[in-house]
Amino acid sequence: MLIQTKNLTLIYENGKNDVTAVNEVNMTLPEKGFFGILGPSGSGKTSLLYLLSGIKRPTLGTIIYRGETFPQSSGARNKIRKEEMGFVFQHHFLINYLSTEQNILIGASRQDHEAQERVRELIAKLGLEELEKRPPYKLSGGQRQRVAIGRAFANEPKVVFVDEPTASLDHKTGQKVVKLLKDYSKNACVLSVTHDPTILKGADGVFKMWDGRLEAGS
Repeated sequence: MLIQTKNLTLIYENGKNDVTAVNEVNMTLPEKGFFGILGPSGSGKTSLLYLLSGIKRPTLGTIIYRGETFPQSSGARNKIRKEEMGFVFQHHFLINYLSTEQNILIGASRQDHEAQERVRELIAKLGLEELEKRPPYKLSGGQRQRVAIGRAFANEPKVVFVDEPTASLDHKTGQKVVKLLKDYSKNACVLSVTHDPTILKGADGVFKMWDGRLEAGS
């Protein structure tokens, strides 16, 4: 078991109109496999992703990561995220003045020779050869998404969290992106949230989310 949650709840306080984004979610994720959380916009998928990764703290409930309760201190949570987790956001959040190579290298916890070699391997695997020196604004949407995936993989994380990975891509490019994620999940856990069921075809498990509540995976 990699991640387990117990009655995980996130409430956004907004005066008298508090919003329960995640409502008593219980789920378990193993160390390897490609998993999805499927639901419409506003169902709480991204909020749950932020809880599982420690970006946000739960209002109630518990997250157990690798057999231990997820730490409360920001420093400890940041250390786990940096060393053991990768992220692919819906918006790429690439740095425009850095090259493809440099944007991927940012994901590594150390900027040493080993990390640079890993980046070169990722560039080849992601089909980004000859684009190493290009900044993001000179890349296509699919290429930018592959750079974002490379950044997430740079530290060889134990778990990769993915938020709507194909939202801005055409179907063919989106399928290529999903294949990269599935390939990585053979040796790690990949959890993707999406409203598109087609990208979860062949997933090891799919959870369905509606109004903050999660149904059991299949």
